[in-house]
Amino acid sequence: MTAVKKNCGVVFCSYFFLALAFGWSILWTIALVGIWDETITCEQVGNVNQCSQPNYGILFGMFVSYFFTHQVIQNTIHVVVAGVVGTWWFAPDEASSCCSAGICDSMKRALTTSFGSICFGSLIVAIIQALRALANSARANDDGNAILVCIAECILQCLESIVQYFNKWAFIYVGLYGYSYLEAGKNVITLFKNRGWEAIIADDLVSNTLFFVSVVVGGLAGAVGLILSRTTDWFEQA
Repeated sequence: MTAVKKNCGVVFCSYFFLALAFGWSILWTIALVGIWDETITCEQVGNVNQCSQPNYGILFGMFVSYFFTHQVIQNTIHVVVAGVVGTWWFAPDEASSCCSAGICDSMKRALTTSFGSICFGSLIVAIIQALRALANSARANDDGNAILVCIAECILQCLESIVQYFNKWAFIYVGLYGYSYLEAGKNVITLFKNRGWEAIIADDLVSNTLFFVSVVVGGLAGAVGLILSRTTDWFEQA
């Protein structure tokens, strides 16, 4: 947190990439609607409107493009922040202002020499997410065996969680040392072997604790709303 406060320009970079992701989502949605209108045909059969099945090959390509772009944007800022924090730790004079040299150098490395590693790691996650989205779409449209589709979706969700967790560590090595994705992955595995699995267990406990806090806060808010609706007429007046 101290490193980010010292280099608040990283925050503006994050919001810039967030705006890019928002713009990409709008553009992708418009493209998907156009493709859907061109490939799906509907006809009236009696009193029922029947539509043809979607082209899952086209959907897969669209899903890959959507998730891949978002993963690249997300991982790019992840690499930039890792590089800035590393520069602040080892050379604080180069990373102690809003637009410090550490921010500019980290952004330059992330968008040039490390961009291939970012894209490669992002593509792996994007393909798994696209397959999971296809399975979800097939289950919603009752295409194929529902049980097998549900099992495939569960397996893909587990794979996605594992790869995303691995990427979180790997991209730190990419941002700090400029390693390639495969070299960073080897260093992550070596780290786990040397340090044991305590780091993974601790990180998993932290995420579970934060999730539990969110559930408790949501439950308390719902309980307060329920009590107010039963004991007062404030909602009816509103």
